[in-house]
Order: sequence, then C-alpha cells, then structure tokens
Amino acid sequence: MAKRKRHPKKDRKHGLSPGTLVYTGNRQHSPINIYGISYKEDYYQETESYSGIRQGGIQWIDIRGLTDLSLIERIGADYHIHPLALEDVLNTEQRPKLDEYENGLFFIVPNLKLDPNTKEFESEQIALFGGADFVVSFQEDPDDTLEPVRKRCKEGLGRLRKKGADYLLYALIDTIVDNYYTVLDTLESDVLDLEETLHLSGAQISTKNKMFQLKRIANEFKHRILPLREAVTRFQRTESEIVDDSNRLYFRDLVDHVNQILDGIDNQRDMLSNMEALYHAEASNRLNNVMRLLTVISTIFIPLSFIVGLYGMNFDNMPELHTQNGYFILLGLMFCMTLGMLVYFRVKKWI
Repeated sequence: MAKRKRHPKKDRKHGLSPGTLVYTGNRQHSPINIYGISYKEDYYQETESYSGIRQGGIQWIDIRGLTDLSLIERIGADYHIHPLALEDVLNTEQRPKLDEYENGLFFIVPNLKLDPNTKEFESEQIALFGGADFVVSFQEDPDDTLEPVRKRCKEGLGRLRKKGADYLLYALIDTIVDNYYTVLDTLESDVLDLEETLHLSGAQISTKNKMFQLKRIANEFKHRILPLREAVTRFQRTESEIVDDSNRLYFRDLVDHVNQILDGIDNQRDMLSNMEALYHAEASNRLNNVMRLLTVISTIFIPLSFIVGLYGMNFDNMPELHTQNGYFILLGLMFCMTLGMLVYFRVKKWI
C-alpha cells in the first residue's frame, strides 16, 4: 500500500477581516451552476436561475460550484445570509456544525464517498442555509448530490411539498446522511472479507497492510462525521422560529441515523482491533512453533554432540577407539538415541 503524501495547505485568509469571501477549496476550475426551485402542494417550478422563480411558495436555491464569489455574495445579500456564514461556505475545511442566526439556520455537512479502488475518501462540503420560506444549498461539485430530494419534490412524493422550509432542510441533510450508509456498507464488507482471509491464511504481511488501511478509513470516517451528531441534536432542540414543532419527530429520526452510523463505525473498529489482536497472537504462535521445532532439534543433537566430542579427544588410553566395528556400533547407538527421543517427543505431543 502506497503511503499517502500530505501537503501543507496555504492559508489564503491570513490577515483578512472576518466575513471576507475567499474560496479555499481545490476546485477552482469547476463550473458554477444555479438551479432555482419553487413549490407548494399544488405546483412545482424549476429554472436555471434563481431570479425568475415564482414567489409565495417554498424556494430552494441549489448552487453547484463556489468559484464565482460575486454571485455568491449577491445571493447572500438577496437572502440576507450573514457574511460569516458565507465565509464558512467558501472555507471548505469546516467541521460539521449548526449555527443559528436571527433569520435562519446554517448547516455545514460533509458529503463523503469512498473510492472502491484507492480506498481514499472523496469529500465535498455542502452548506445549507434555511430561512422561513427558503433554503439555499452550496455544493462544491457540479454533481447532483441532492437529486433524490429534487425528484421527490418534482413528483410530489411524500410530505415534502406539504411541509415548510424546515422540512426541506431536514430532507437535504437526511439525503447526505443516507450516503454515509453506502460508505459504512463498503467498510463492513471489506472488514468481513479481511476477517475471512485472516482465519484462512493466517498472519500475512498483506493482511496486516489491509488491516492498517481499514483502520485508517474507519478512524477518518468517524473523525469527519462525529461533530455532525452535535449539530443534528441541536437541530432537533432548536427554538428557532422557522422550525415547526410537528417536524421535530423527523429531526429526532435524523439524530438516530447519525447515531446508528457512528455505532456501526465503532463496531467495525472493534472488529479490526480484535483482528489485530488475533493477528499478533497468530504471529506469536507461529514464532512459538518455530522455536519449539528448533528446541527439539537442539535437544536431539545435544547428546549426539556429547558422544562425538567424547570420542574426539584422541587420548591413547581409550579402549573403545580400537574396538572392531566401533564406528558402526556408535552410529547405530546414535541412531537409536535419536529415534527414541523422537518417539518420546511424539508421545508427549511436543512435535
């Protein structure tokens, strides 16, 4: 497994005043697209601009790409998004969080994918600002990550068009959280495959490398979404005026989903820790078997070495040296001693 190279990131905001808009991500060449959606229970409108959408319903402004700072600043002004929230939108190294403002709620949620080939995380920061009758979503990538919500809204499925902006905010976060289950399923599958390999093949270097890789994935996965539990818990308990009390049951379900994912990650980490202990035990057992074999060999050769050394002293007064066929008799004796010790060790189950 190749070692990952870590490059220090330049601080592009050093010395600037709070609220200054500077994009700190690495997608400077990604195109920016805007989709405006307006809906109520009896109608749905979608445009490729937010300026011409119908008033009077729930508005969802979906922005994909963060490279046009003037456009983002203009949208922030039109929807009265606080400059500090806009600053966090463009600072893509934010941890998951919920900030409450007078006119709305601001969420930072990471969208995570696990590359099946490289086993590296592909991360995208998604920022959501929800007001009384609107939600503005900011995505780094041009991909339609929130397409399931768009489809439900367009086709009038479920409760989405019957609810307010707070429910839309919940639906968007819930869709992102549901993507975590895909990552968790991939991690669980890899851990189970590794467990089977460890039991069948024993302690191999490739197994150790795979174990280290999966532990890194599990630790990074938990590190990235652990703060989200606090954010969604605050979302459930917020006293913001934009939240309808009838929707708090759904917010609680969102908290349960995040907790389930974190529990699933902890389960995989425990399994990896147990496999690591099993790996070391297997390696130690293999070493013990080698040492036992070497000990048996040494034990067999100790008396043989004694006999050879005894009759290798070359004293004149050693009657056995002049015995006819003494060489062959001694070889036979040594063979019988070796055979006897092997039988004894076998009876004792030492070999």
